[in-house]
Amino acid sequence: MTTYVPSYLRPLSQIRTGNQSRVDEKADEVETIRNDGGELEFRQSETFDLRVNEQAYHGRQVVTSDREIRVEESVDHPERHWWIVSRCFLEELDPPLREHADIFDLLISLNLCTDDPVFFSQSPGQVVSGAYTSERGALKYQSRLSLGNFATALLGMNEIPEEIEISGDVASVYRDVREYRSKRIESDAEADIRVALHMYDDALSSDLWTAAANFYYVCENTLSPGYDEKDQVIAESTGMSVNDAESWREMVNRVKHPDKGENIEGILDQDNLAIPPLWKMRAAANSALKQTMAGLGE
Repeated sequence: MTTYVPSYLRPLSQIRTGNQSRVDEKADEVETIRNDGGELEFRQSETFDLRVNEQAYHGRQVVTSDREIRVEESVDHPERHWWIVSRCFLEELDPPLREHADIFDLLISLNLCTDDPVFFSQSPGQVVSGAYTSERGALKYQSRLSLGNFATALLGMNEIPEEIEISGDVASVYRDVREYRSKRIESDAEADIRVALHMYDDALSSDLWTAAANFYYVCENTLSPGYDEKDQVIAESTGMSVNDAESWREMVNRVKHPDKGENIEGILDQDNLAIPPLWKMRAAANSALKQTMAGLGE
């Protein structure tokens, strides 16, 4: 059995403008999504054949037959609509795909495995969410699965590359995300990871201030540095420079405490902020979360 998960590729940005802007068109520039791990494929197709109940399709309110027909459907915004295709990875999960947010976990995992200035979303108000199985040459909707739900459209300030790379062991990251979002929490460290996953998700669809604070929270609370060691620990664990980590911390402290903080020149002028770019903050959060989940599970 092959599973098809519909998704939209959306730009990561410092400014949020809402669903009705032409924001998401920035992601049209992506031509290829490459996954060296091989667990998943990423395809684009404007149309697809869908298996539906014949009576329901023709508007009958009382369905008395299981007879199905194939109908051709079109995707919205095909330039940035991507099918996530799995031939064995999702199908061999133990337990298999469940009703409560496994698709959501998958999207978080993919976002953790790319540092490119985009993120995967399944519910931008433009698509019926969930997943499909391939059956006799057509797709059939898995109605038992819950939606993934990333937030609103963003303005793409970063340059969007033509090829997006999904790097690392997606299967391992997905197992970790799935575990920590559904397991019984038994320690403060496990609770920190679960909260960090939610903060990370919120950051992807927030403006600069919330995103910077959330990504910093992810690093701070999963890496657990001492009070005077935060910049050094974040730098050593994520590949960010100590200067960038220091600037990031100062900016977050200023946002949390408007009457405190140093080096705040231009704090209200986003073009002149002396802080690392958003993609660097996201990359640091990616690294911190993946390291901590893997380390705690050993």
